[in-house]
Order: sequence, then structure tokens, then C-alpha cells
Amino acid sequence: SASSPAVKNETTPATTKAATPTPPAPPVAPEPPVIRDEIRGNLYLNHTYGFRMYKPPSWDLIPAARKALPDAVAALGTSDETTLLVIGRESAADSLDAHAAATGKALSGVYENYRLISRRPVTIAELPAVEERSRGTADGRDWSVVLVTFIRGNDAFTLLGMTWADSDLIQVQENVIAKTVNSLTFAPQ
Repeated sequence: SASSPAVKNETTPATTKAATPTPPAPPVAPEPPVIRDEIRGNLYLNHTYGFRMYKPPSWDLIPAARKALPDAVAALGTSDETTLLVIGRESAADSLDAHAAATGKALSGVYENYRLISRRPVTIAELPAVEERSRGTADGRDWSVVLVTFIRGNDAFTLLGMTWADSDLIQVQENVIAKTVNSLTFAPQ
């Protein structure tokens, strides 16, 4: 009958069940916070992490570009995605220099012919930061890349700016990225 297997299972000795313990359920990873952000004129506001920055007139939010960085909290750029700025945030586990070096190393795996052009200390939102400028090829295009890393409290922020390097507008776009990155400020806590 259809109930026979159930009856057999009920009569299975307890020692058999104990011999194959059920593994504990894996811990549930905390859900990433919902990113609450908006654009007001030429201002980008990130309510989730309490920062704001200049938004160039030709830029929009590009949520799909968030995948360029793990733990991305914002992505803005031109609609054709020839210029992008992606902002990531993660828990700060290392020193500023160690975090910047690890992020730069990870980035070098994304681009072919990745080459570091310069590395220098800067200040972003009144905090010490590290800026790295580099070049690399991805998707058959040469990119100019700026990577800025800073730590605020327990958060390590990464600003990844990219623009096509094979464009006549490279210098203009690099300046727009620099103006945007340098405009970042946090709301008083």
C-alpha cells in the first residue's frame, strides 16, 4: 500500500538516524541594506550612507553598473556608459593603504594590460584617502581609471571612475570625474 514506506520509516532504529546527522543550516547572511538615493538637480544624495556629491548634468543613475564593484552603493555616469563612477562600501578590516592596495590588485584582474600610472595621498570629505590612476583594456576598449579609497568610521569607501581613453573627450571626462569625486561630503551625524 501507499502507506507502507511511511510505516517502515517510523520503525527505523534511532541509531541509524544518529549515524547520519543533519548538518546545521548555514547562517543566514544579513540582507544588504536597501539603497535609498536620489538626484536633485546637479546633486546626488545617498540617504542610506549619508553622503552627497555633485552630479554632472549629462550623468544619470545607472543601477546596472553597480556590478562593477562588490558592495556597490551607487553608480552614475553617461547614458552610453562611456564614463562611469561606481561607489562601493564595505566594512573596513584593514588600514587605508592595505585596503587601497587590495582593491587596486582586484581591479588589475578585471582589465587586460592594466598599468598603474600614479598613486598619491589625497583628502576626500575631509578624510585621508589614496588615489590611484591607471589604464587598462576591457571589452576591447582602452579605459582611463581612477580609484579613490578612504575609511570613515568602520566603513571603507571606494570610488571607481572610468572613462574611455580612446576618446577626444578623455581630459574633459577625467576632470568631470575628479570634480565629482572631490565634491563628496557626508551629512553631519
